[in-house]
Amino acid sequence: MVEFLQSSVGIIHKNHAESITLFIKESVDEEVKDTDTSKPCRRKRLTFCVEGNISVGKSTFLQRIANETIELRDLVEIVPEPVAKWQDIGPDHFNILDAFYAEPQRYAYTFQNYVFVTRVMQERESSSGIKPLRLMERSVFSDRMVFVRAVHEAKWMNEMEISIYDSWFDPVVSSLPGLVPDGFIYLRASPDTCHKRMMVRKRSEEGGVSLDYLQGLHEKHESWLLPSKGQGSGLLSVSQLPIHMEGSLHPEIRDRVFFLEGDHMHSSIQKVPALILDCENDIDFNKDIEAKRQYARQVAEFFEFVKKPAETSDGDKSMSPQERETYVVRYSLDGVPFSSLFDATAVANDVVYSSILLSLLNA
Repeated sequence: MVEFLQSSVGIIHKNHAESITLFIKESVDEEVKDTDTSKPCRRKRLTFCVEGNISVGKSTFLQRIANETIELRDLVEIVPEPVAKWQDIGPDHFNILDAFYAEPQRYAYTFQNYVFVTRVMQERESSSGIKPLRLMERSVFSDRMVFVRAVHEAKWMNEMEISIYDSWFDPVVSSLPGLVPDGFIYLRASPDTCHKRMMVRKRSEEGGVSLDYLQGLHEKHESWLLPSKGQGSGLLSVSQLPIHMEGSLHPEIRDRVFFLEGDHMHSSIQKVPALILDCENDIDFNKDIEAKRQYARQVAEFFEFVKKPAETSDGDKSMSPQERETYVVRYSLDGVPFSSLFDATAVANDVVYSSILLSLLNA
C-alpha cells in the first residue's frame, strides 16, 4: 500500500504514506471487528447529525440544550464540528478555513477534501462512546448536498474538481457505514436571521460571507431536508407511513418528522428520518428554561422513535416480513446489510478508495 500511494497517487514522503496506510488499516479493521457476527449482538448506539445554515445556532443548541437539560444530558455525547482542525493544520499552523473564505476559487476543492477527511477522523475518534446517543454537528452529507453544490454553482469548484469529488465520495461513504447517521436534526431559520447572528458572533474567517451566500445555503438545506421543497420523487411524510409506525411518534413531533426519500437523495440516507426544529426566534436560554426543555423533549422523543425500530430489527424475531423490511432498510446500504459489506475483496477495495481520498490532501 505504501508503494501504491507513492507510485500511483503521488505522495512523495514515505512517512506520510505509512501514516495514511496505518490509519486506513485500523479503520477497516475496526469496521470488520464491529461486524463480526460470531460475537453477541450489542445494543445499537444511535447517531444523529445536527444540520443547518451558518450561524443558525448549532453550537448553542448542542451546548445549551443537549448539555444542560435533564432530558438529554445523560443521554447524549456531543461531537462538535472539527473547526479547530481546519484552523490549525500542521507545524506551520495553516488555517484552511480562513484561506477558503479569502480565496474561495483557489481553495474550495482543497477545503472540502480536508473537511471530509476530518469528519472521517472525528467519526472514528468518537465511535467508542458509551452514551446511547451521539449528536454530531453536520455530516459528510451536508457537505455534499449543500456546501459542495454551493461552491460548484458559484464556480469556485470547476467541473473537473466536482467530478473528482463525486468519483470518490460514493465509494468511500459506502465503505464506511459509520458515516451514515440514524437520523438528522435540521435547525431551521431564515437567511436574514442567520446573517444577523453571524454578525453578532463575529468569527474572523466569516467576515466576507454575504447574505446572498447564506440564501443559497438555505435553499439547498430546504431542498434536501424539507418535504415541500424536495426534488425528484420528493420526501415521504410520516402521514403517509404505515399506521404501526405513525402511531409510535409522540404528538409533539408528529408533524416535524419525515423520512428522506427521492432521486436527489444519496442512496445511503434513503429512508433515514429527519426532525425539523424551528429556530427562527432568538431565545435567551438563561431565562426561558421552558423553551430550552421543549427543544430537549423533542430530541428525546425523536430518539425514542428511532430507537424502537433499531432495537426491534436487532432482536425481535416476531416481526412480520413487511415490518422487518421497513425497519431494516434504514440500517442497510442499497439494500445490503452492513454485515455483508466486508468480504476480503470489499476490504481491499475500501483501502484503495480511502487511500485515494486521504491522499488528496497532498494535492
